[in-house]
Amino acid sequence: MTLREFALNKWVLRATSILVVLAAWQFVGSRINPIFLSTPTAIAIAFGKTIASGELVSAVAASLGVTAAGFLLALVIGVPIGLLMGRFRVIEYVLDPYVSALYVVPRIALIPLIIIWAGLGIKAQIVVVFGTTVFPILLSTFAGVRHVDARLIETAYSFGASEKQLFFKVIIPGAVPFIMSGLRLGIGQAIIGMIVAQMFLGIAGMGFMLTNYGNQFATDYVFVVVLALAALGILLTEMVKFVERRFNHWKPDERTRG
Repeated sequence: MTLREFALNKWVLRATSILVVLAAWQFVGSRINPIFLSTPTAIAIAFGKTIASGELVSAVAASLGVTAAGFLLALVIGVPIGLLMGRFRVIEYVLDPYVSALYVVPRIALIPLIIIWAGLGIKAQIVVVFGTTVFPILLSTFAGVRHVDARLIETAYSFGASEKQLFFKVIIPGAVPFIMSGLRLGIGQAIIGMIVAQMFLGIAGMGFMLTNYGNQFATDYVFVVVLALAALGILLTEMVKFVERRFNHWKPDERTRG
């Protein structure tokens, strides 16, 4: 590899970019009141302290549990409802007003009701995560069913396929790319829901850490949680993208509305 090729390597460029940003951040941050902007070195020290005390590890574990529970519940409920609404017009007409109304209502506005119904704690947090996650999954699944190639459905009918065979052999495989896109959107919404839930309803977790350190004006510790959230979001998104790539062979070249 020549020097020019090395300099233009994507990993070298990325590493250089990160180092430049960190150096500029350190330079600017060291000249600003730490209440308003911390520095990478201060954040690294705070990160080491939260790891040594076990606070960050336990917060990440608590947050992952809530996120996973709410996301899986949204997956189990959102995908079947989206499939049924996309396939059967009657179900769409019945459920669409409720789905549309709940989708546009800010989840934070429902927190007082969630507290009344589910109390404070893990159960209420899971409900919030579920509420923020289910609609991207449901609506993406619905769109996927509606975009299944109509010619595939007609061909299946012409060969005498039953409704069950049509559903599992044609419609679901055809909707998989949309479902996977919904999962990618959903995982981001699940993390947002987890933070909101733990900020309002939790006594542990990353959302609680944000509130706690924010109230103390501990900017370096706030940055630790924010960066940990970014890393968690990247990790979970990459996991969903990995699963998505397993289904790429099901994606047809062109679609028409059925």
